Amino acid sequence: MSRWLVSLLVLVLAAPALASPPDGVAARLRQPEVLRGGFEQDKQLQGFRNPLRSSGDFLLVRGRGLAWDTRAPFPSGTVIGARGIIVSTPDGGERVLAHADDPAQDLLMALVGADLEALARSFETQETLLEDGRWRLRLLPRDAGLHSVFASVELAGDEHVREVRIEEAGGDTTVLRFLELRTSPPPTDAELARLD
Repeated sequence: MSRWLVSLLVLVLAAPALASPPDGVAARLRQPEVLRGGFEQDKQLQGFRNPLRSSGDFLLVRGRGLAWDTRAPFPSGTVIGARGIIVSTPDGGERVLAHADDPAQDLLMALVGADLEALARSFETQETLLEDGRWRLRLLPRDAGLHSVFASVELAGDEHVREVRIEEAGGDTTVLRFLELRTSPPPTDAELARLD
């Protein structure tokens, strides 16, 4: 899983952290301590007819981290936690994408920790609120580094983020759909240990 996608996963799951008017998107989103669910991801690459599809599940524990596990087309896992961004390798080893003191990790923790000031420095937001409780939120990078990767990011949902569309600067598009979102059961000891 690429570093930019890991960043966006945290952004998506921590979307209530985004600055918003009192009656805006943030007011419509729940911020549960635990959020579990499945995902489907379609990535459309320039020059390819069919998208690359993957699916799996995730666990977000606020204040602890995120575990993102791809099940198909092949298994892999990424953990964003106290040690940084760690990817599981097929041979059972680990590869560190970012250490806990890396600036990318700082941005991720700002997203998870609802640091509105840090987020406002990185993204401009454009909200669309629908009468039935649904919403759309378009994020435009302010930072040249983020802008070199993303053209835009669009989130859509209700009390949770349900879909994310990522337009990359190079023209590729990724669509993430979140399925079967739930706030229980609480994380097991093994799940918490994985985040530490």
